[in-house]
Amino acid sequence: MRPIPKDLQVSKKNESPNYLPVRQKGNEFSWASVTGMVLGNVRQQGLTDYSIEAFREDCHSEFKELLSEPEVWEWLDQMYFSTNAVLNVSPLFLLFKAQKMAREDNEDAAANQRMSDMFSGLLGDFTLADEPNDNLHFLERAMLAVLKRRLRPLGGKGRVQDQPYLPYLAQAFQRDMRFLAAHPEYLMAELTNTLKLYAFAYCSQLSLTVRDWRAGTPAPKELYFILDVEKASTERDKIRDCGYRRLSSTSKELFPVLSAGEVLRSDGPQRPLWRIYDDARRYDDQQALIDELNRYNHEFALPTNRDLPAPPVATTLEDAFKHFVTLAIKQFDGKSGRQTVNQNYVRELEKKVFADFIQFRGRAGNILTLNQDQLLLLTNLAIGRNDKLRFFELLGEFQQRGFFFDNQSQQVLIEFFERMGNVERMSDSGEAVYVRKTV
Repeated sequence: MRPIPKDLQVSKKNESPNYLPVRQKGNEFSWASVTGMVLGNVRQQGLTDYSIEAFREDCHSEFKELLSEPEVWEWLDQMYFSTNAVLNVSPLFLLFKAQKMAREDNEDAAANQRMSDMFSGLLGDFTLADEPNDNLHFLERAMLAVLKRRLRPLGGKGRVQDQPYLPYLAQAFQRDMRFLAAHPEYLMAELTNTLKLYAFAYCSQLSLTVRDWRAGTPAPKELYFILDVEKASTERDKIRDCGYRRLSSTSKELFPVLSAGEVLRSDGPQRPLWRIYDDARRYDDQQALIDELNRYNHEFALPTNRDLPAPPVATTLEDAFKHFVTLAIKQFDGKSGRQTVNQNYVRELEKKVFADFIQFRGRAGNILTLNQDQLLLLTNLAIGRNDKLRFFELLGEFQQRGFFFDNQSQQVLIEFFERMGNVERMSDSGEAVYVRKTV
């Protein structure tokens, strides 16, 4: 199959990139709804037009046959339905949140769907068909049985089959979802926070990766954090140069490059730019691809389109792609009049996805931080099904999820784990320090 379409057409409008969950406006995510949608995708099950009130009536009918004393139902009604505590009985009850009819008026359904699609891209074909191993008493099991009778298969509608832009992050996410599924109470408590963690990891790593399309399958890019209890110092070069500053700089190129990649989309699943280039390098008729990209780049730069300096004629496929990406970015510079669109994307990304991980620290400016709850969650996910990991192995798992720490922060991490009581120290060297999960 030809890796890029024939007769590429220059559009006056930049395409909205499928790989990015934000738009320049309209990003009012409801994490409760997104959580329910992701769980539905993982299980490939959902509810349709089934309200909590209807479920309550079905449970009432069910318990009329199970309970001989009517006042017991009144107690159950007060305990589980008056406060919506029934939603905390089992992870499957999160599926109520995935329904359109259950969403709040101020939610943005399209934004929720985009965020859910982003996680679907990380999940790929991954599913969890096994029932959650809930520790429920017989009344809660009866309520769960009522719910299960209303579950319906999603079929193919709930899953996006685009190729993952960051395969290493997709692998980690799938492992972490399997770990959470093995601990239903922890899943109930932390699934939403896990999704927020991965939304940041995905969008930040995507920012750092999007220009690296010649390198083949991506690997984690360095992005440095400190704990929120640490003091920030301008002398810590990795925190200063490879933290927020790097993220802020690269996020300006995210929409331009991803939007340009939409132009090269062929029939079938969406492919990342690095995959398109890799496929193009393997194509027999290289000159045909070079000619097509040269023609497109020339038309793109014309005064009637983007009014940019004409690129040189490329003689290699790499140069043709390089000019393609350079033009995509230049159209949004300060001289083009289009910069506001890109600025909106950058602003929305920082406000709606990155904000929980950014702190302002005086002379040090904005830095990336993790608080205690975020760190413990990340640690439990990283250790996963293991009982414990060597500290340096744990750092490697952090890095696969996009979180890096310099030497000074590593010492703070060890001290923090020791205060939590989940460290086994065989010696003073890092290789002999083991960290246990808290689940």
